[in-house]
Amino acid sequence: MQSAFRSVVREHPLPFFFPLAFLLSWYPTLLSLVGVRASGINPLGVLLAALIVTGLAGGRSGVTALLRRMVRVRVGLRWYLVALLLPACLAFLSLALNLLFGARLPAPEQWAKWPEIADHFIIMFLFVGLGEESGWRGFALPELQKRRSALASAMLVGVAWALWHLPLIGTEFRWNDAPAFLVSVLAGSVVTAWLFNSAKQSVLLCMLLHASVNAVTSGYVFQLFSGADQARLWRIYALVWVAGAAAIAWRTGPTLRAGDQGL
Repeated sequence: MQSAFRSVVREHPLPFFFPLAFLLSWYPTLLSLVGVRASGINPLGVLLAALIVTGLAGGRSGVTALLRRMVRVRVGLRWYLVALLLPACLAFLSLALNLLFGARLPAPEQWAKWPEIADHFIIMFLFVGLGEESGWRGFALPELQKRRSALASAMLVGVAWALWHLPLIGTEFRWNDAPAFLVSVLAGSVVTAWLFNSAKQSVLLCMLLHASVNAVTSGYVFQLFSGADQARLWRIYALVWVAGAAAIAWRTGPTLRAGDQGL
């Protein structure tokens, strides 16, 4: 019976991974529905789901391969620069466009909070980046790419990734901002898949990118605005990420992998 179950998981790992990732991450929200004081989602549930399904489907060798992707560091300096600086470039471009379209200029004391980005980055890397990227890019994306193009795989992961955030809407994200946020997640999935495929399938680089996005964007840039100015920033930010994802897809095609020449 056990070997038969493992065989089914081996043949169809993703139908097991996605529900398990949601369940192990959403448990605080699910507990709140029965009266337990809990909320939010736990990103480490995605990592745990990836390890469980990988262990069932691939055994020790499969888990070892996943862990190796998570600690792959020899990928070239340019990809570290992309992972760390691209999110900041897109965030500050969005900020500049928001000001151009009439947003109130943040006060000096708001600008002065930029050193907090470093603290946010460490927390996001060790918790959100580690938890999410090990599953979405470390496990789900390579599995999908066995049968589909990288672009199609990135979009499918992006849909699951966007839906995974639903318990945060209404708490960390306003309902009015949800469409722009979900669009930015879909575009971000394409960009992250491009980084993953170009940087020798290094999950570590995706973790750095994810941490940089959260630290710079939600931890700093979005804190500079409120009300209508923040709502406008969300729409601009989503469009900027869509433009970046479209440019990458146009440049690389469905492989989402940079060639030897340039990015």
